[in-house]
Amino acid sequence: MTKKKPVDKLKKRGRKSLFDPIKHLIRVKELAEAGKINAEIADELNISTSTLNKWMRENPEFMTTIKTGKKYADDEVVQSLYKRAKGYSFVEKKIIENPDGTIRKEVTEKQMAPDPTSMIFWLKNRQPQDWRDKQVQEITGKDGKPLQITHLSDDDLEKIILKTK
Repeated sequence: MTKKKPVDKLKKRGRKSLFDPIKHLIRVKELAEAGKINAEIADELNISTSTLNKWMRENPEFMTTIKTGKKYADDEVVQSLYKRAKGYSFVEKKIIENPDGTIRKEVTEKQMAPDPTSMIFWLKNRQPQDWRDKQVQEITGKDGKPLQITHLSDDDLEKIILKTK
């Protein structure tokens, strides 16, 4: 009978990982900052989503790079939404060709009006207790305790309905 080898002496099985810390960290940062989700990042790296998840588990710096890149993209969108909700001004530059063949530059300052849809979206997500469509109301009894519901017979219900008419 053969003696078992210690765990540290066993050869690793399977194919060597394709993970390249230098190459993949840079590429993953670019993809995450561009707003890509994990499935898209894996596709761009020509790996499966499960491999991407494995690399994230095994390489904390890799996972941090993805999370940081996604946060950067999310923060940009938040700023854009906020700006759009409030309205803003911007400079528009045009190059115009005149009928006589000359070219002139035209610079115009324009105003973008506040956008009600952006405002609603912002408020529903930032202050849902005040702005969500579905309002939850609780009815309580004496001293904030739950109401005691009594079951009424059909005859009692009919009497109540007739009194309210």
